[in-house]
Amino acid sequence: MTHAEIDLYDLEAPQSAARRIVRTTLTGMADSEYTDDVVLVADELVGNAVEHAGAALDIALDVYDWGVVVQVRDCGEDITTVPGTPPAANEYDEGGRGLFLVDILASVWGVQRDKKGKRVIAIFLYRAEDADR
Repeated sequence: MTHAEIDLYDLEAPQSAARRIVRTTLTGMADSEYTDDVVLVADELVGNAVEHAGAALDIALDVYDWGVVVQVRDCGEDITTVPGTPPAANEYDEGGRGLFLVDILASVWGVQRDKKGKRVIAIFLYRAEDADR
């Protein structure tokens, strides 16, 4: 297993730091399309944490033989604010696509309470065409 994490609290560009740690960690471990999906989801989760909880505290990335787990933690305590099945935004909405993208791209995702607030976890299973790892 490979583990990487970074403290995002008080960073001027936490989404940029999250994208960088995902790309750096997955270099040589996954194809570019798979990596792009994980990067996009990490970016969305950090963006949501900043927008809805005031800040993302940290991001952790674990790479296993079977796939990748991304965890973004924030200080928000209300896990009911994260919908289990996010609605699709219509073409005129300025936002509302983040969790919809997470739902489509991640194999499974969810939210859980944490001693510092809550964490949103997205799991990406490797696809059959990625079997040559």
